[in-house]
Amino acid sequence: MSSFPIFLHKISTTVPENVYTQEFTLDFMKRLVGKTEALQKILTRIYQATVIEKRHSVISDYNKDPSEYTFYPKNAAMNPEPGTLERNNLFIREANVLSLKSCQTLLQKLQIFPDQITHLLTVSCTGFSAPGFDLHLIKHLKLSPSITRFHLGFMGCYAGFSALKLAHTLCLAHPNAKVLIVHVELCTLHFQQKTDMDTLIANAIFADGVASALVSRNLADSSDSRYCLRHFHSCTLPDSEMEMTWGIGNFGFDMHLSAHIPKILALHIAPVFQNLLQVMQLSREDIRFWAIHPGGRAILEKVQDALHLSKSDLIPSYEILRRYGNMSSATLLFLLDSILSLPDTGLVFAAGFGPGLTLETAVLEKIP
Repeated sequence: MSSFPIFLHKISTTVPENVYTQEFTLDFMKRLVGKTEALQKILTRIYQATVIEKRHSVISDYNKDPSEYTFYPKNAAMNPEPGTLERNNLFIREANVLSLKSCQTLLQKLQIFPDQITHLLTVSCTGFSAPGFDLHLIKHLKLSPSITRFHLGFMGCYAGFSALKLAHTLCLAHPNAKVLIVHVELCTLHFQQKTDMDTLIANAIFADGVASALVSRNLADSSDSRYCLRHFHSCTLPDSEMEMTWGIGNFGFDMHLSAHIPKILALHIAPVFQNLLQVMQLSREDIRFWAIHPGGRAILEKVQDALHLSKSDLIPSYEILRRYGNMSSATLLFLLDSILSLPDTGLVFAAGFGPGLTLETAVLEKIP
């Protein structure tokens, strides 16, 4: 993609301290919204099919007595549900805390000083404010007051790729750029008690996560393993605009997830992958790692079949899904961080998706 290498250095991942097992959450949901035997069976089927074991949330109420609730009204029915204003206010507070924690951990791994960072790129589709958590980071990390800032908002899961592409472009344009990327996705703020299938599924798979990373052209900005960003490719899939949507509602953000999404992605990902290999003059055997966004079990299974992979090829994706659930755009960095900890080096094929439907792919090279 470029005549000189651009590196994704260390990655820092952070989750809220509140953790709920999927088993606990299923029992909780049965009590809260499972008013009929049929609905309880649907909930059981959905939660047991996720392969998720636990998820993290900024909301601490779910395993407390109603008298101890701090976010919901102090009654077992949790009614009236908090409005979008209350949910976004919690996002603002927690985004400041969690993004700072992630970046502080990241800076400890790097061989640069905070005031050397030239660009700050923040990402979220689960909340917003002005000023945002970017200004909080500048103040508390003592970043340069003249730092260049960008925010990618409301893009969904595929924004993990958009952030890396923008960082790559900035490094192409500015040889001395050091780009700090920070994802804050607090999906559980948008939990709702509606019982339509879209809401039930969203409640069962989405979770909270925060991740940060540094991108630059200077190999010496970190030590040990890192990635070289080799190639990106984006594709909007035809006639799929309404298969996944994400809009602002009165009680948080409303999500629509079509049951056709896994089949649509499976139909298109193989030709996109083959085209990418052709452009890069690679063979399938050159790919050592597979970083497929774990949007859900069905998606991983369909992509596995479409690309003729074994389940072992997708162990990192399944592990992130099992341990954390779907954390929207932050999930890609969680996944890449887990691969970075593996002993081998080599090429990584990464793929993710989001509203559009948009299919994003990338090839990175894990190097010593």
